[in-house]
Amino acid sequence: MGGVQLSELCLDGGRPMPWENGRVLVVAAGLLWAGAQAHAQAPHAPGAYPPGAARVGVPDEPLMPAGAKADPPKELPTIPAAPIKTLPAAPLVPPPAPPAHAEPNLSGVKDLTPPGFEHHEPAHGATGHGGHDGHHETPGNLLPSYPEEGGWYASADFLLLRPRRGAFDFAIPSTAGGLVTNGPVQSLNYELRTGVRAELGYRLGHSHWEVLAGYTYFRSSAFDAVTAGPGQALLPTLTRPGLTDTVSFAAADANLVYNVYDALVARRFVVGEHVALRMLGGMRFANIQQSFNAYYDGIDARQAQVRAESQFQGFGPVVGGEAVWAGWNGLHLYGRANGGLLTGNSENPLLEANGNGGAVFANTRYDIQKVVPFASVGVGGGWQYRTFTFRAGYEITHWFGLIDQPRFSDDVGRGRFVPTPANLSLEGLFVQMAVQF
Repeated sequence: MGGVQLSELCLDGGRPMPWENGRVLVVAAGLLWAGAQAHAQAPHAPGAYPPGAARVGVPDEPLMPAGAKADPPKELPTIPAAPIKTLPAAPLVPPPAPPAHAEPNLSGVKDLTPPGFEHHEPAHGATGHGGHDGHHETPGNLLPSYPEEGGWYASADFLLLRPRRGAFDFAIPSTAGGLVTNGPVQSLNYELRTGVRAELGYRLGHSHWEVLAGYTYFRSSAFDAVTAGPGQALLPTLTRPGLTDTVSFAAADANLVYNVYDALVARRFVVGEHVALRMLGGMRFANIQQSFNAYYDGIDARQAQVRAESQFQGFGPVVGGEAVWAGWNGLHLYGRANGGLLTGNSENPLLEANGNGGAVFANTRYDIQKVVPFASVGVGGGWQYRTFTFRAGYEITHWFGLIDQPRFSDDVGRGRFVPTPANLSLEGLFVQMAVQF
């Protein structure tokens, strides 16, 4: 550029160049000058440039001697092959699949649990059973009343019951003479007596199934007597019409013997934190015997008596259930109900005589095969401490149509009788004590 001033550079035929463009040229000229100085001072190695390339600041040197001719080599040197060492390959193990029930990690923290430790059994005793499930299947409030462990158990119930039955009348006090009957009917009532019920069963471990056998024994009796007052007569209700119609004294007694045997299978269910059920079913055999005797004397009677007995033996299915509501510290409420149908033989003999047995007016029996339904309910409460249980409550058991007592209804036709059906019920208190072995 010599002594030419940058400001004198012109474009478009002699017009001065704008100052902004001149500033750019100054910067470019400075960069070229600095690059030429650095290249002139740097050593140059032969072959550092490609053939035919112009080198700035150094004399031109021939790349090959004059007249030399480059021939390709006839043979290439042999390079020995290096031995290849093989290493045993490690078996490829696929990464373990995540468990199917694994939940997505929403915390953003990487799970560093080593493989194989995601699931492990709890320590011995963690559940009270050596770590079977890691938690109790039965809530803690119900464990005293409905234990998970298997084993034998037994219970004994003290019963305080009063039986009640129909067709228990024996006389009607009425005014003497006339055709009007205007007195109350005299009937027997069984006495309040004690009985016993026992159960022996076995719980089949953690399956909640159990088998058990039960037996109930109860007996009671009844007695009543009435004497005609002045101007009165007693009308017997059990004698044949037209033979012994009026008496001055009447008495009656009765006895009941009650035997029931059960063979049952039961299953326990937990339906809440405080509520559990026990469903049961099986077979029942019943043998229920009753005697009913009436004694008359005076006017038409000379130590007359009537014997009307009843015995039922039947066998059939029984189903039912129990419920427990467990509360604080072993206290609980208790309820149960069961029912079934028994088929069997009902025997009902009848004997009537007068004159201290010298004159027999009737000696027959009414025996039939029949089906007897029954039902039982009970409610109460209790307390359990460890393996001992105490319960008390009220219960009712009812037998439908258990009795078929024959009665003659005509004073002319000797064979005209009416079977009089009657029910039997037992109601009262129970006190139960049970122990688990």
